[in-house]
Amino acid sequence: MNKHKLILKKVVILLYIFFATTFLCAQQNSVIDSLLTVVKISSNDTIKANAHYELGWVLKQSDLPSAFIHMDSAMTLYENLNLPRKVALSHFQYSVLYRISGEYKKAIKNINAYQEYVESVKDTANLIFSHFEKGVIYSKMGDYSLGLKEFYKAYNSAENTKNWHMLGNVSNSIGIVYTDLEKYDDAINTLKETIKIYEDNSVDGVDLADVYNSLGSPYKERRDFDKARQYFDKALQIYKENENGYGVSITNLNKAITYNEEKEYNKALPLLEKAYQIQKENDFEAELIMTLSSLGETHNALGNLVKSEAYLKEGLKLRTQNKQSARDLYLELYRVNEKKSNYKKALNFHQTYVAYKDSIFDEEKMKSVNRLQQQFETAKKDKEIAAQQLALNEQEAEIQEKKTQTNYLLGAIGFLSAVSLLLVFLFKQRQERKNQELLTLKREFQIQTLESLIEGEEKERMRIAKDLHDGVNGDLAVIKYKLSSLLEMNNSIIDEAITMIDDSCQQVRAISHNLIPPSLESFDLIEATREHCARLNDVTPETAITFQFLGDKIDLPKKTEANVFRIIQELVANAISHAEASEIDVQISSRDNTIQITVEDNGKGFDKNNVESDGIGLSNVQSRADYLNADIDFISNEKGTSYTINIDKK
Repeated sequence: MNKHKLILKKVVILLYIFFATTFLCAQQNSVIDSLLTVVKISSNDTIKANAHYELGWVLKQSDLPSAFIHMDSAMTLYENLNLPRKVALSHFQYSVLYRISGEYKKAIKNINAYQEYVESVKDTANLIFSHFEKGVIYSKMGDYSLGLKEFYKAYNSAENTKNWHMLGNVSNSIGIVYTDLEKYDDAINTLKETIKIYEDNSVDGVDLADVYNSLGSPYKERRDFDKARQYFDKALQIYKENENGYGVSITNLNKAITYNEEKEYNKALPLLEKAYQIQKENDFEAELIMTLSSLGETHNALGNLVKSEAYLKEGLKLRTQNKQSARDLYLELYRVNEKKSNYKKALNFHQTYVAYKDSIFDEEKMKSVNRLQQQFETAKKDKEIAAQQLALNEQEAEIQEKKTQTNYLLGAIGFLSAVSLLLVFLFKQRQERKNQELLTLKREFQIQTLESLIEGEEKERMRIAKDLHDGVNGDLAVIKYKLSSLLEMNNSIIDEAITMIDDSCQQVRAISHNLIPPSLESFDLIEATREHCARLNDVTPETAITFQFLGDKIDLPKKTEANVFRIIQELVANAISHAEASEIDVQISSRDNTIQITVEDNGKGFDKNNVESDGIGLSNVQSRADYLNADIDFISNEKGTSYTINIDKK
């Protein structure tokens, strides 16, 4: 019975890992939204608690306050449901959250509660997580001897169970401790071994970024700044791709410290400000105090003593439990106060700095660390020899046979799971294609409808213009000719009639040109717009209209040019008729694949929230913009109205 339970447990873990690695990174936002939906609508307390738990884990490095809130809800529900295993897992997650926030004593309390449960149910496989988390916390507190002791236990457990992912995490943490202990060669060798562990087992993403970030630090300490930045940049790229705010802030901090070491403080400052912003927004207090120390150092070097002291005092308020962070903070406080000639304060801060420094590199602790390291390295070598001998043992064949059977079973289950997921994926793809086809058909219908309306409007304009030009204008010319023959009578009334006919002919010609501009037919959009603005200046002397063209030559189909011209024509007409503007600026600019139209006036403006929805002018403008797939933005107030229209040439 226990054997079946163990196999079932392994199957569940395999399916979870398969699903997580395939979809979680690419769809993290979708996962968060789905979990929030479950929290809101689920009436099942167990399901709701699990959703809160997952949200606490997913949000830990992007929204720490929200992660704590969800974990509080999960813990309350698990305790009410009397689920001791879930309560224990919540203690583990609390430990991680408190460690990220810098509250190490609370983190230790929670990881101890998790470890007690694991030991009580004899779940030795999961002790690895307890040892690893304790190692991280003790190292953060500056107790490297205890930290390494826990890391070595976790390393051995991970290696024995062939948990390569955890083995890489533990190896990375050991490398970080070696860096903090100024064992830079050991740190570099260990971290390069970690990269090999990940590469051999196809582990990438944030885990690999963590190692790159860690590997940059010993090179920085050895003043090989170019190599340090290469690793920091590799880490930063991966963190940004995975939207990992915690990693981005730490890597920016490390790069800034590198620039400070090179005395390039102006390059360090923006990186520190970015790290400070992320850490403040997410309550990453453990890392924030390191950033504050570096900000204090940078502003001190730049001569901004007031800012330097302000950042350092902010760091004092955090009351860190990390000895190394406290040491650096007090060192910078000593330097600032010494520069300000506050010698008494400077002396006190220097004494505190020395005390923290001595506590970190205490002789007995260093002996213990060296002894542990030697024992660990010896044990690793012995284990490698034993593993080679074990490969020749007959017992290995039996173990391998059982493993093969299990792998066949897990492989079959994994294959079925993969097929099921593939079918679900293909079904969703098919549905998405159908939905896209419907949207495409709808869009094509809308475009055809708009095109028909616009073509109809242009044809009607052409007909009216032709009728005005060939009919009314011709009749007026004949009447003028006949009346001119009567001028010999010196009749003033006839003279006035001829003048009125001249005015009417001019108006008919203007209307005809307005409907179908000859320049648009004969030349292009720019010439047509320039001529239109010039003609309006003659007709409306009370309004000054200016036109400007910037950028590349515009080469558009005549139908597109006509629609753009009609939009400009309508907007200028509105500015003259409704805005009562004295100045109108029209601008066309062309850059790369974008054409931008701007029409501005100094008229009385209007309330865009109370614009009549059935206004023909604005409706025509919007219809033509929709046909061109253009974006319209406008601002209107008592100082005037400004329209900006962006058109993609493609």
